[in-house]
Amino acid sequence: MKLWPAESTTYEPNVGGFVAEFPSGAMKSVAWRTGAPIEPTIDAAKKYTADLITALQKEGLSDDLNRTNWTSAVAAIQHIISQWNEKLRTRLYATPVQ
Repeated sequence: MKLWPAESTTYEPNVGGFVAEFPSGAMKSVAWRTGAPIEPTIDAAKKYTADLITALQKEGLSDDLNRTNWTSAVAAIQHIISQWNEKLRTRLYATPVQ
């Protein structure tokens, strides 16, 4: 599976997410909207991974389910969430220019 971070097309700082591409070429996107950093990141990563698994199951994409390293997926999604959190913190806590 390949993952790419995604941001709002209208540059809303409280919107984030990612796009996942599976071995078959199937693509799924996950997005969130929040005004605070997502904590704990591991719980969010597990939830979003479970959402991806459910979507693949509903579509009968068992080959993608079997060929994806889900432990690595959780770690990669957690990393994307952590990076998004840092960007959000920078925006939230930046000192205004005088």
